[in-house]
Amino acid sequence: MFIENLSDKLEIPKDVSMGATILRVTGQYGLFIENYKNIIEYTQEIIRIQSRTCKICICGKNLHIEFFNEIGMKVCGRIKSIEFI
Repeated sequence: MFIENLSDKLEIPKDVSMGATILRVTGQYGLFIENYKNIIEYTQEIIRIQSRTCKICICGKNLHIEFFNEIGMKVCGRIKSIEFI
């Protein structure tokens, strides 16, 4: 809580100060995820990602991870929903 309040006062983005996960959606067919911890589940219908603060569930059809590294990943396919658990 202290870091969050401090970052607000100093106007530092939360992704920098707290390592928050960043999702950038490109229409229905592309998703960039930054600052994730690991991949929990990976099928053509569901991809579950562990972030620092929660799990992220991406549901759709023909889902696949186009690339991933220690910084981020790109998910492609028909994305139907993104849920934070």
